[in-house]
Amino acid sequence: MINVQSLTKKIDGNTIVRDISFEVNRGEIMGFIGPNGAGKTTTLRMLSCAMAPTSGTAELAGFDLRTQDHEIRRILGYQPETPPLYPYMNVLDYLKFMADLRQIPSESKTKAIDSAIDKCKLAEMTGREIGKLSKGYRQRVGLAQAILASPKILLLDEPTASLDPEQINETRGIIRNCAEDAAVIFSTHIMQEIQHLCDRIVVIKQGQVRYKEHIRVTRATDNTRRHLVIQVRGNTDINECKIQDILADFTQSEHVNVDVRAGSGSAPHANPGETDVHILKLYAAIPDDDAMQFQLLQCLINDGIPILTVMPRESELEQTILHYMKN
Repeated sequence: MINVQSLTKKIDGNTIVRDISFEVNRGEIMGFIGPNGAGKTTTLRMLSCAMAPTSGTAELAGFDLRTQDHEIRRILGYQPETPPLYPYMNVLDYLKFMADLRQIPSESKTKAIDSAIDKCKLAEMTGREIGKLSKGYRQRVGLAQAILASPKILLLDEPTASLDPEQINETRGIIRNCAEDAAVIFSTHIMQEIQHLCDRIVVIKQGQVRYKEHIRVTRATDNTRRHLVIQVRGNTDINECKIQDILADFTQSEHVNVDVRAGSGSAPHANPGETDVHILKLYAAIPDDDAMQFQLLQCLINDGIPILTVMPRESELEQTILHYMKN
């Protein structure tokens, strides 16, 4: 559905996007991830035909980006990071205007507008001037215009920015529905969006693709696990094998990594006069279940293991993404 080949963009002699390639199939959602200035927005602008590439090309629903941009615009929905809104128009008039620009047939226009309003939860805002809406509602109006024509290709640049948690969940549902018969790319900095929505990810940094993967299986596995970092305190006699055996009964991996870090009385709550204190940092992936976590900690306590802290750790997918964003 989307096939990007060696896409490159130079601006004022600077290479903003360098030779990137990836694909997205019908029915898939691709998360486009990278730090600020990585080239995500520039890539989406090229794919939306708002900016011509310097070299390379892409096919969107069988149309060539360089030679068939008019055809692509007909089957494309695009929400820029700052939606193209007219602040003096009310929401309903704006969507009617956009429907006319999209050349939606008159017999289908009312149904398309009503559907977009319903999906984006804008019924109570249709008579409000866009300029007087909160930023979160303006984001939703921008999403409504993007899905008006039931696009085959949907490009979303930070679609959940400025939304509250309830609105984020609603937006996820909209994106999932659109992906049933379309290919979707959305850029985001939010790891939860990747976990909940994506079938593919592409990590970009300094204009180059650093990592790309089909993650449906990885995502499903990660969503069943709870990743923990457990710090325990003890002296040189602490039995690491004992801790390993306890954790092995609960974890979903063949082994647990133990990082022993020695200190000299620097551990929190060290006993008076204790001069040789070891801090053990244990990484465990257990079933995502509160009762299971409680049982694990109870077993450690019952065996006399002094627990200092328990905190969540990034999932394997998050660790991979963060690795490629940093390096």
